[in-house]
Amino acid sequence: MTGHPRSLSAADLVLASIALSMVGAAVGAVLTSVSLVTALSAGSLPASGSIGYALFYDPPVPDGAG
Repeated sequence: MTGHPRSLSAADLVLASIALSMVGAAVGAVLTSVSLVTALSAGSLPASGSIGYALFYDPPVPDGAG
C-alpha cells in the first residue's frame, strides 16, 4: 500500500459515488411521489457512469505496473 493511510484513492471515490447515487435515489423516492423503481433506475445512470469511468477511462493497475 502506498500513500498516506488515510488518503482516498480514485477507486475509493468511485465506490463512494456509486453508493451515494443509489442512496440519493432511494432518499429521493421516499421524500417525493416518485416510485422506488423509477428513482433507483434514475440513480443507476450516474452509478453506471462511475463504473464505466473506473473500468475504461482510469482502469486499476497492479502495484509496480505503472
